[in-house]
Amino acid sequence: MNALPPLQKGALVAVAADRTRRSIAFQYNPETLRRTLEPNTVGGQPGSRSRAIRFAGAPTETITLDCRFSAVDAIDGGSDPNGIAPQLAALAVLLYPSVEAVTAAQTMLDAGSIEVIPALADELLFVFGDARVVPVQLMSATIVEELYDSDLVPVLATVTLTLRALTYSDVSAPNPAASDFLSYQTRLTTLADGAFSTGGPGGAA
Repeated sequence: MNALPPLQKGALVAVAADRTRRSIAFQYNPETLRRTLEPNTVGGQPGSRSRAIRFAGAPTETITLDCRFSAVDAIDGGSDPNGIAPQLAALAVLLYPSVEAVTAAQTMLDAGSIEVIPALADELLFVFGDARVVPVQLMSATIVEELYDSDLVPVLATVTLTLRALTYSDVSAPNPAASDFLSYQTRLTTLADGAFSTGGPGGAA
């Protein structure tokens, strides 16, 4: 019997300005993933028959998923004294400017600098299979710690992530997220070609 191929894990990948990457792989792939797409169009309002519907840009896509993290099996063995705390911390720091950036900004303020530019956030990619690599903004992370060891180290948790796809309509052309989203849309279009057919109800064959 042929062995099954290894299961590919989903991940969040933070890409710095110099294109170095830090990846947070999901311990377990989520069982469900909710995607909400809202069109970005103008025209077609009620009573406005003279205006055709036109695209103003890419749709707004929101992705919601639950990630499970567990180190329950390691409690008795004592092989992991930090439990799942590192994974939870890694997800949390995606929402923080770096300590170095905060320290540098404070130094500039103390020196009397008039303007301090806010710290640049890393580009964030949601990777869920080869065909789904989407630049996203992490809108929220709800962390529910469900079990602890004797030292109050978390060993079981569910993290609900809410992500918004970051499109070429949201950033300027030089931003890497613009080209990364265009690549995602290109893969999506290629995939959709397998479902479309010419003609059909209401049209000529």
